[in-house]
Amino acid sequence: MNTRLKSTEADKKIAACIDSETSFSVIAGAGSGKTTSLVEALKRIRDKHGKELKKNGQRVVCITYTNRAVEVISSRLGFDELFLVSTLHGFLWGEVVRFQDAIREALCLEIIPRQVEKAEKDNNGGASQKAQKARAKLERLARELDALKEKPLVKYEEATVSDYSKCVLNHDDVIDVASYLISNKPVLRKGLGFKYPYIFVDEAQDTFPQVMDALNAICSGKGLPIIGYFGDPMQQIYDKRAGDFSGPEGATVIPKEENFRCSTSVIDLLNNFRQDLQQVPGEVNAKVEGSVLITIVQAPNPEGPRNTYTAEQLDDVTARFSQAVELWGWKDNLSVKKLFLARRMIARRLGFIKLHELFTGLYSSSRSQSDYEDGTHYLLKPFVDGVFPLVEAFRSGNAKKTIETLRKTSPAYADDGKNKDKSLRDMLDRASKHSKALKDMWATSTLGGILGYCRDNALYAFSERLAYQLERGPREEFDARNDEHQREKGDWLADDFFKLGAEELEKYIDFLDENSPFSTQHGVKGEEYENVLVMIDDVEASWNAYSFSKVLTPGVAGEPTERQMKLTEKLAYVCFSRAEVNLRILLFSSDAAAAGAELIDRGLFRKDQVSYL
Repeated sequence: MNTRLKSTEADKKIAACIDSETSFSVIAGAGSGKTTSLVEALKRIRDKHGKELKKNGQRVVCITYTNRAVEVISSRLGFDELFLVSTLHGFLWGEVVRFQDAIREALCLEIIPRQVEKAEKDNNGGASQKAQKARAKLERLARELDALKEKPLVKYEEATVSDYSKCVLNHDDVIDVASYLISNKPVLRKGLGFKYPYIFVDEAQDTFPQVMDALNAICSGKGLPIIGYFGDPMQQIYDKRAGDFSGPEGATVIPKEENFRCSTSVIDLLNNFRQDLQQVPGEVNAKVEGSVLITIVQAPNPEGPRNTYTAEQLDDVTARFSQAVELWGWKDNLSVKKLFLARRMIARRLGFIKLHELFTGLYSSSRSQSDYEDGTHYLLKPFVDGVFPLVEAFRSGNAKKTIETLRKTSPAYADDGKNKDKSLRDMLDRASKHSKALKDMWATSTLGGILGYCRDNALYAFSERLAYQLERGPREEFDARNDEHQREKGDWLADDFFKLGAEELEKYIDFLDENSPFSTQHGVKGEEYENVLVMIDDVEASWNAYSFSKVLTPGVAGEPTERQMKLTEKLAYVCFSRAEVNLRILLFSSDAAAAGAELIDRGLFRKDQVSYL
């Protein structure tokens, strides 16, 4: 729906801030057209100052949260080189990597001492595992501090535990180091301010507090450079992020109250969930009433280990879900987007639970899990981009797709590759042979075996990292207390991945390609769908950070912690606000009747919106 007919009051205020060189923060509720406002503001800068900026060698920065958002914003700006649209980590690392001495100084004076201080608090001199681990960490940090005297080259790599002796920084270190340098180096701040007179931050609620402080320091004072934040504190669903955000002193706060996406019924529900911003519909969706219904199911008493469902109880939960879908008349409705609390719930229903547990388990890091979730992990990419498309092409008899895929992913089929002098007929025969072999292996071989075949026949351009993993021998038993093992646990991840068959991977790729109506609540942030179904079952989701039952019905389920309250309210707001027209919620509760009465008494839902199953 999200139709913008004209500039809003917020857009006019943003334009005034740009013209008066005043920093600002836009508080933009769900469906408010935040990205449109951001892009139009960037275009205004281009129209008024673009020629002068280019003449001075200056650019306009737009920092956003995901690579996908980078592509969307860049395309809407026509990929104009005036704009540097980048992820946060990409921007920060790109700006500080050349200051090698300063990075090592930051490590020695701030980053490592902070970790030493924490380890010293954990070391009480006792024999507990926590104290022993703290002492081992103190010894390691002392060695790494000493090794930094040799001035090794600073690198940024995926790792759970950094290796400061080799100056290998992980995801978190890039944030801490860059923020420290910007906040403490006036020359760096001045240089960044001249280079980027306009700095915009998209999804500002998901940036880090220390980054916000550093960027505000660049833009403190009157006039250029200025910073513009665009976001919504209520949609902050990632841990350790700013949430509430504000510009430097004197910045203007601009509320964006319109909702161009949702029907009036959905907007009414959203307004029940927040007090800081009450939304109103736009001109088009004001005429769309839509509907909101919540069905409450009596949940089974969990009989599995650690308060989980047994296999039989999981089957019962799945059956109840199907009954609810039928009750709503949505059984064969292909327009319905089904949102689940956790990806694990989807992996179980679609049949890739082992793969999911591998990439979210003992050997995974936050970055490898993130890469798994969007299909860009280096172990998965050959299958997503090359192998499975070849298998599908052979299954469907699509020789054209086979050749197109090989030309895109295979060094052997490149225009300047080793087979460049072979005839077209020969290359077609080879392509058919390889795609048939992969199709056969898909049903019988391990993922490691399939990758080995691709390597031996140059069917995919392997990264150095993937080639190394395939060539080395298996690692010995993993020791979670060993820091070296923790740093290199991606090796154990690869070992277990290579042993898997392809059946689950196919189902995972199908899910990635959105060939199923399922998604996680985190996964649809920023998306919108005509009809949305939200499945809420804290027991099956099996998490501690959130508790929908406690937040929605504290009288039945007990009071949530303050952290559970904040995180769950925000995640509920994000998933409910995806619905353009109709929203259906399925809530599993330990006392369905009492939960329904409480939802009505609290004014979250009307009596006619609540039913039971």
